[in-house]
Amino acid sequence: MNPLENSLRLRLTWGSALGLFMTGAISAAVGAVIPQWQAEFGVGPELAWYFNLFFVGALLGIFLASRMRRRHPWLPLALLAEGLGLLLIALTPWMGGVFGAALLLGLGVAVANFHCNALPLELYRGQLAVLYRVNTAFGVGAVLSPLLMVGLPWRVGYGVLALVALAAAALLWRAPAAQPRPEAGSPKRPSALLPLVLLAVVSYVAVELVVSSFSGLYLRHLGYDPRWVGVLLSLYWVGLTLGRWLLAEFVAARPLARLTGLHLGALLVALCYFVPSLAWLFPLLGFWVAPTFPTLYAFTERYVGYGGLALLFYAAAVGSNLIPAAFALLPKAALAPGMLLVVAWMVGMTYLLWRKSEA
Repeated sequence: MNPLENSLRLRLTWGSALGLFMTGAISAAVGAVIPQWQAEFGVGPELAWYFNLFFVGALLGIFLASRMRRRHPWLPLALLAEGLGLLLIALTPWMGGVFGAALLLGLGVAVANFHCNALPLELYRGQLAVLYRVNTAFGVGAVLSPLLMVGLPWRVGYGVLALVALAAAALLWRAPAAQPRPEAGSPKRPSALLPLVLLAVVSYVAVELVVSSFSGLYLRHLGYDPRWVGVLLSLYWVGLTLGRWLLAEFVAARPLARLTGLHLGALLVALCYFVPSLAWLFPLLGFWVAPTFPTLYAFTERYVGYGGLALLFYAAAVGSNLIPAAFALLPKAALAPGMLLVVAWMVGMTYLLWRKSEA
């Protein structure tokens, strides 16, 4: 490539990283601000509408993203939608504004997440190492946003994130056309394995978002200091980021078998919710489940093909929105058994997928 092309590729790489940073930040911020929304707006079970409307936006975003012939100008527009949604949350005087913003955020996050994962592979001709490095930005965003929300007034925190989304949109300006990728795998094996893959994705993303969104609420119910809770939420995402980096080669040797073992470790950590003095150990869940999504992403692309990735993201949208919406309806005392049940479901799905794929 000439210097201009190298410069463009570098800009788009940083734009992809910042787009994934925003995905992590938006996902993690909710867990830190739910108690503040409850205090300011006096809401309870109505919080489920945030997750439901985010889900509707995400479904629309996945539908559009999987059919886009070009990323320009849709990818930067997706980041602009995120910026507008974040700004609306920062400025709205009532909870209805937050609910409306959730629709914009779901749409923007779905499009950005889909194409910010695919773009680095095309820019660097399928080099997975580049994708893993770019993906660490998701964890960085998820680490910093809870600290931002408890360290600053939550409206200011959302305003800061809106500015970051606008910067990402600028970096992704003129992102190239999406390149078609060939289908992979035989038509018979995926037909049997695909439902288990999708159920595994639903359960994993449900664990990721339920733990990050409701562990803080549960620990405050147990009497933990709010600032300490914010630190623990950030540590959860630190664990997820480190686990995705440090466990990659270990899991790659026997992906589903070793992933099942890691999930069993996560189940043991989830039992700590029932012991108030040990509940603060929940960030370890992030480390044990960290390699899950990249493993399932690679499995789907290999055995189902590029077309199956749209189904993967639909399943992720279900897990990240409908399950947390159901948790918003639970009394605080029921959160611990609920989280344990979701982690156990993930273990079961991963185990079944492993055994079926081996057979």
